[in-house]
Amino acid sequence: MRRSGTAAALAVLLALAGCTAAADAGPETREPAPAVSPSPSDPAKSGIRQTGIVYRTVDGTDLALDAYLPAEPIADPVPAIVVVHGGGFTSGSRDGLDAAPLASVLAQAGYAAFSIDYRLLPEHPYPAALEDLQAAIRWLREPEQVASFGIDPARIGAFGGSAGAILVAEAGTAGEGPLDEGARLGAVVALSGIMDFTEGALTPDLGAADRRTGLAYLDCTDPSACPVGVEASPLAAADPTDPPFYLAHSVDEELPEQSAVALAEALRAAGGTAELELRPGSAHSVLMLDTAMSERILAFLAAEL
Repeated sequence: MRRSGTAAALAVLLALAGCTAAADAGPETREPAPAVSPSPSDPAKSGIRQTGIVYRTVDGTDLALDAYLPAEPIADPVPAIVVVHGGGFTSGSRDGLDAAPLASVLAQAGYAAFSIDYRLLPEHPYPAALEDLQAAIRWLREPEQVASFGIDPARIGAFGGSAGAILVAEAGTAGEGPLDEGARLGAVVALSGIMDFTEGALTPDLGAADRRTGLAYLDCTDPSACPVGVEASPLAAADPTDPPFYLAHSVDEELPEQSAVALAEALRAAGGTAELELRPGSAHSVLMLDTAMSERILAFLAAEL
């Protein structure tokens, strides 16, 4: 995979997206994204974009994705990465500034990236959005898509921030067995996600706005009477067959980092692989992405996919 210059480009594109990404993440105040001086992107490597491709129709509604493909001819099938936007489960879109730039730069790095829309609150609580992500993964593995996009169906990963991080972590820990079949993932990158929706996690310490969002996602009003919280918690689902995870979280952002730490520990205890990066400051989700972190993520994806 091509990584030279790509990490810097990723950091800058997402720094430019900072205002929108912060707005999508919720009502908290976020620190500015770090300043980065990248090498200029090569327009010839900017990738091929195909927009508005319907991957699922559910309850009469079409759900679409945008495909970002390497511009240079690739002799062998390439890994695919599903990009999942944030927005507190109530907003955001596949072409938002926390998703489209990320997908574009992943294509520059040699991946086939697919930024998806999914159903949102308040009409569609858990597990609707997770089911949409899983449908997209299965759709990519269909022979028609494998041939059309030149992807390797055995190497599909997912990358998400904030609400998107929750969804990719749920998909990564869902089910058991081989990582190259059905809706299973080969690698997961999750930035600033809540990994525990059980009663003990949805406490007032979480913050009123985030607690309300978590309960709305679960379609519950009282954490003590919300059994679906266990089912929706990646932490509760970690097992030895889960894919490698890259988890990152800022230690001073409003969302607590403890559940990300606990998930990394649970994955390792089960015999799996989990890289955990705790960043100083309060940057949320893709606003954490400076060149150094981007390089580490690209190295992780290259090693695991």
